[in-house]
Amino acid sequence: MGGMNKYRLVKPILIVMMLLASAHIVSANDTDGDGTDDANDDFPNDPCADTDTDSDGMPDTLTTGCSGSYVVAHTSFEDPFTISSVKYTDTGDDSVDRYLWNNLNQPHVSHNQSSGTEMGFSLYYESNGGVGLTDGDYFGTVNYTGTVGNFTDGNNGYQMSDVDGVTTLILDSVNAEYVNFDMFLQDTSYETSTPIDYLVILFNGTNSQVQILNTTGYDIDGDFQSYLGNWTSVVTDISSAGAGTLEVTFSTNAATESLFLDNIEFTSTSQLVEDTDDDNDGWSDVDENSCGTDPLDSNDIPSDSNGNGVCDAIEGDDFDGDGIPNDRDPDDDNDGYDDDYDAFPLDPTEWVDHDGDGTGDNADTDDDNDGVLDPDDQDPLNPFICSDVDMDAADDCSSGTFDPSNDGPDNDGDGLADVGDPDDDNDGADDYLDQDPLNPFTCSDIDMDGADDCSYGTFDPSNDGLDTDGDGLADVGDPDDDNDGVIDDNDCAPLDASISCVDSDEDGVDDDGDAFPDDSTEWSDTDGDGVGDNADTDDDDDGWSDQDEVVCGSELLDSGSVPADSDADGECDALDPDDDDDGVVDSDDAFPSNPTEWADTDGDGIGNNADGDDDGDGWGDSTESDCGSDPMDGEVSPKDIDGDGACNIQDPDDDGDGVADENDAFPLDNAEWLDTDGDGLGDNSDQDDDGDQFVDEYESECMSDPLDPNSSPSDSDGDGICDAMDVFDDNESNDTPGFGLISAISVLALAALARRE
Repeated sequence: MGGMNKYRLVKPILIVMMLLASAHIVSANDTDGDGTDDANDDFPNDPCADTDTDSDGMPDTLTTGCSGSYVVAHTSFEDPFTISSVKYTDTGDDSVDRYLWNNLNQPHVSHNQSSGTEMGFSLYYESNGGVGLTDGDYFGTVNYTGTVGNFTDGNNGYQMSDVDGVTTLILDSVNAEYVNFDMFLQDTSYETSTPIDYLVILFNGTNSQVQILNTTGYDIDGDFQSYLGNWTSVVTDISSAGAGTLEVTFSTNAATESLFLDNIEFTSTSQLVEDTDDDNDGWSDVDENSCGTDPLDSNDIPSDSNGNGVCDAIEGDDFDGDGIPNDRDPDDDNDGYDDDYDAFPLDPTEWVDHDGDGTGDNADTDDDNDGVLDPDDQDPLNPFICSDVDMDAADDCSSGTFDPSNDGPDNDGDGLADVGDPDDDNDGADDYLDQDPLNPFTCSDIDMDGADDCSYGTFDPSNDGLDTDGDGLADVGDPDDDNDGVIDDNDCAPLDASISCVDSDEDGVDDDGDAFPDDSTEWSDTDGDGVGDNADTDDDDDGWSDQDEVVCGSELLDSGSVPADSDADGECDALDPDDDDDGVVDSDDAFPSNPTEWADTDGDGIGNNADGDDDGDGWGDSTESDCGSDPMDGEVSPKDIDGDGACNIQDPDDDGDGVADENDAFPLDNAEWLDTDGDGLGDNSDQDDDGDQFVDEYESECMSDPLDPNSSPSDSDGDGICDAMDVFDDNESNDTPGFGLISAISVLALAALARRE
C-alpha cells in the first residue's frame, strides 16, 4: 500500500476534475422515488418533500408518515459498457503506478457518470513487480455468471481478478449515512507468501476513514472462509466519516482469485422541517388561508390597515353578532368550537371535515369518503372499515370475509354479504334499480312504472326503451332482440333478423371469419402457422417478436416491415443502446450511426478521430500535445508569447526579439534581452547598465565603458567633473569668472544628478 500514499493527496483533486469535466445531461429521473421528476423536485434526494416555494431550504409540506430513508447514490454496474468473454488489456507501462481507463470494445474498468442514474468510478493501478493487466485479464464490468450463479441486482457486476499487482476501485465522492454492497470472493487458494494476496475495503471520508474489511496479514482461505464461494451483503455506518469515497483494493496473481461486486448503495435519512410560511412574506400559511390570500405567492399579502398583525379580512367583523369582534372572538361562528380547532370558523353548522373533501361532516353523507354512506358504515370516520351489521368485527363490505353464521345472507354466493353487496342477485342491475333485487330473473324498472322492463307482456314503448322484434319484451331484457333464433350473445348482428351469423365461441367474430371458431381466445392467424395471433409471439413470422416490433416501431402483422437494426446485432435501434456497435452508448455518442466516430468535442460536425483540431481552438491536436496543453479543451491553448505560431515550448525565441531564449535574460519580453549589472532591469530601460553609479550617457561622454563596472570616468582634480569634460586643468584657478565657471558648474550639477539613486 506504499504506492497508495503517493496519490492520496492528488486523488481527490483528480476525482473532482473528472466530475467537473463530466457533461451535464438533463434527463427524466426520480432519484428519491417520490413520484416527482428531479428537474421539478426541490429536494431530489429526499422522498419526504419536493417543493420549496421560497427557496429557504424548508419544504412547503412533508409527506405524512414518511420515514425519510432514501438512496443517495448507487451502482449495480448496469450503465457502463459490458461485453461477454472479452478481456481487458492495459496498453501502458506495467511498472508505472497510474489510473487506468477504458479501451474500445473491452469491458469498462472506469466510468464517468454522464447519463443514467448510476455512480461513476475510477481504477488505480500500483506495480509490485508483476505484469499488471498488460497480459489481458477478465477485469471490469462483467455479465458472466458461471462463477457467481447470478448477480444480485440486474445482469452485470464488477470483477477484479489476476491483477499481477495492486488495483484500487474508487467510487465517486458521496455524503451518506450508510453504505451497503454485495460481494462474492471466489473460493480458491490465495497466496500467503510474496506476492501476498489481500483485500482491503474502506470508506475514505473528509473527517475520518472507516475500515470495512481488511485481510492484510491474514490467510484469506483460513481466516475469511465465510466470504468464500457465496454472495455476502455488507452494511456499514459511515455517518461520522463525512463526504468521501468507497475504495476497494485487491492484490492477486491468478485468474481464479477473483472478487465480484454488485448492488452498491449509499443511503441517508431525511432531517427536513416543514415550512410554516411557504412564500416567506411574513404571513404564516394558516393566516393567509384565513385571510383569503395565496400562501404560495409572496406578492399576494393580506391587507392589514392598522398593522396589528391581524388581516382586515377578519378584523372588525362580528360574524356571530355576540358583540365581540372576530379578531378577539375565540369562536367567530358561536358553534361551541374555538376557531383554532374549527375547520369552518365562519359556519355555525360545521366544524369538522374528517375526509378533507371540503364538505363538513354534518352535511357530508360519507364522512370518511370510503364509498359507504355513514348510516351503513360500521366506522363512518375510518375509510378502511365499512359496515359490520352482525358485529362480528368482520367488515361485511369486503369480498372474502363473508361468514354465513355471522354476516347475514349472501344471495348470489359471490362472497360478499348482501348488506354490503350493491347487486344481491348478480343480475347486472344495482339493487336500488332492481324490481326484485334478490331475483336474478327479474331485471330493473328503469322508468319506475312498477313493471319489470325485462319481463314479457309489460313492455311500454313510451317507458321501457326499444323492442326491436316486437315480441313484447324490451331489448334490455330480451335474449334474442331480432328473434332470428340466435341469441344476442352469439349473434354478430343482434338487431338484424336478416343477418343470422353464428359466433360459436362468443369472441365477437363470426364463425365464417374466425380462424378458430371454437376458441374464444383466438380468431386470426396472420402467418398461417396454426398458432393464433394472440398466443403467437411473432404474428407475421418475420423473425422479430410482436413485442419488439411494437416497441421498435415496425408493423407486427406485415412480414415486409421489420425494425431498423443499424449494426445487425439482432437488437433494433430503438432498443439498442449502441446502434453502431462502437462501444459507446447512443446517449453519449455524437455520431450514433457511425462506428468510426463517437465524440465531437468542438461541435463542428467532424468526429474527433477525423478532426485534426478536436477542441476547435486553432491548434492541431498533435501540436497541443507536444506543447503541453489539452487538445480536448478549447479554453486552453499553447502559450505563444510572440504569436509566431510556434508555442513557447518549441520556439527557440519565445518573445521574438531575435535573441535565443538560452541567451536572453528576459525571454518573455521582446523589449529586453540583456541585464549587464544583474539588477533585474534590462539594459534598454536601465540608465546605468553596469551598476557603477554613473549613467550610461555620462560614461559615454566621459570616454569610459558604460557596460564595464570597472571602467569609470576619470577625474584627476577631484572636482566631480570627468577629465574629458573638465575645461580647467589643475593649474587654473577654480574661481575664474566667465564661461568656464558656468560650464564647470553645469557639469558638476549633471554629475551630481547622475549619481543620485
